[in-house]
Amino acid sequence: MSIENTHRPVRPFYWSVRRELWEHHSLSLAPLIVAAVALIGMLISVVMSLAKSLAKVATMEPVEQTSLLSAPYSAVALLVMITSVIVGCFYCLDALHGERRDRSILFWKSLPVSDATTVLAKASIPMLVLPLIAFMIITVVQLITVFVSTVVVLAHGISVATLWSKLPFMQMPIGVFYFLVATALWYAPVYAWLLFISAWAKRGTFIWAVVPPMALIAFVQLVGIAPNVGKNIRSQLIGSAELGFSVTANGEMIPDPMKFLSSPEVWIGLLIAAGLLLATVRLRRRREPF
Repeated sequence: MSIENTHRPVRPFYWSVRRELWEHHSLSLAPLIVAAVALIGMLISVVMSLAKSLAKVATMEPVEQTSLLSAPYSAVALLVMITSVIVGCFYCLDALHGERRDRSILFWKSLPVSDATTVLAKASIPMLVLPLIAFMIITVVQLITVFVSTVVVLAHGISVATLWSKLPFMQMPIGVFYFLVATALWYAPVYAWLLFISAWAKRGTFIWAVVPPMALIAFVQLVGIAPNVGKNIRSQLIGSAELGFSVTANGEMIPDPMKFLSSPEVWIGLLIAAGLLLATVRLRRRREPF
């Protein structure tokens, strides 16, 4: 009887991503905590005021009905998304700096994993992994809320159809997933910049990440190159919402991927992100522990 040896691929990228998740538990813990707090508040609101809200809904227009009932779901989703972006930014600032600070870079460089694989695995955390974690958390929170809302409606003797016919069950997860993808693409140059600073700076990564952009903003404001700096900063912060969605005639926001993907700002940002990631790979090859 012959024993056949099967050789499985090492999959360095996959295990590099797994390593980041093992080492940084806050990547999933922080969104979970925010979601748990928001869920508790949302459930209290459902128990206390859902029946009254359904009574008001009957006198509203269809678009207003959907907007009123889906507003708490959107608020929870937005809170988890914002938390994921913040966690992703702080992760990027420490991702490459931390391994040089504790000298673990010497061990990781001894493994057969290229610098490009390491940097891309770290970049995938805020751009791919965190959005997926956020989507799963948001989906679970919304399902729990729908279940509790159904129980509350039945307890008040109200037809379930009154609630279910007004909530956009199919549109909510699709909209959340699309918004997470759009936000990840929109913030790609920010994440890449923070990774670059993490690979370059010996200390004070937060200062180095913030001061140069602020100095540039102050310069263009003073010389009058871009007088509407405040407006531009606002657009940068919420650009994924402004470019990713369109407003219908009745005031409803709907996903508009063609508008988002045809925007020059998106592609310029992705090119900047690609350049910064390439520079980060080169930096990691030369950077030593300190």
